[in-house]
Amino acid sequence: MLSKKIDYIIIYSFLLASILCIAMLVRLFVVRQLQMDEFSGLVAFIITCILFGAIYFSFQSIVNECLLPLVERIFGKGQQSIHELNVETVLTKPMETIIPKEEASIPQYNDYKQAAQQKIQEEQMQILENVLCYTGQELSLYVEEDEMQKLYKYIRLFQFASEKECNKIKPAVIVDPKLKPIDMMYFGWNIGNQFKKTGIETATFIKRVFAEVLKENEISTLKSKLRSSDGTCIIKIKKEL
Repeated sequence: MLSKKIDYIIIYSFLLASILCIAMLVRLFVVRQLQMDEFSGLVAFIITCILFGAIYFSFQSIVNECLLPLVERIFGKGQQSIHELNVETVLTKPMETIIPKEEASIPQYNDYKQAAQQKIQEEQMQILENVLCYTGQELSLYVEEDEMQKLYKYIRLFQFASEKECNKIKPAVIVDPKLKPIDMMYFGWNIGNQFKKTGIETATFIKRVFAEVLKENEISTLKSKLRSSDGTCIIKIKKEL
């Protein structure tokens, strides 16, 4: 806004200076060439300033009211058509080239879901494999092969079983008498921790699977002593298998 005012001041300053110069020349012409007095020269000076000022403002009015609208009508249509053509090109061309690429690059919901489900299944299979390997390494000296296969079957069931389903497990797995109740509790906690089982689910599982060893222990007692440190034991607590 300030720069526009400065532009107007400069333009009108040049205009005023030009009119004053012309008026001064007219005054000199009247006084020297026409041999008239100073008053006549002053009158000529004033009349010249008024005349040229009127001519300028009249010319500016004619230009603004007549010539500029005519020029805009002549050249405005061509510019408008070019502008519309450019806008249409910008709006339509990317739509033709970009949209199919976006649609083709966006994965479908089912793809995400299947990928997530497959990842979960792979993680669960890996956890089960780790638990079965740990079971074989920990109990192979104390469990016969047939009983070990039975135990593997129960562990596969335990991974996704509820408390009620664990309570239905039978017959029990027979283990060497060297393994004490505390060993079975620690073993149960080790595998239950990998499957993210609750204390009651783990206690119910080992109570049914190792029924002979734990015949003197109630499920509530087993739940409270899954990680207790009572007496010596063969099987140790392991947070990671």
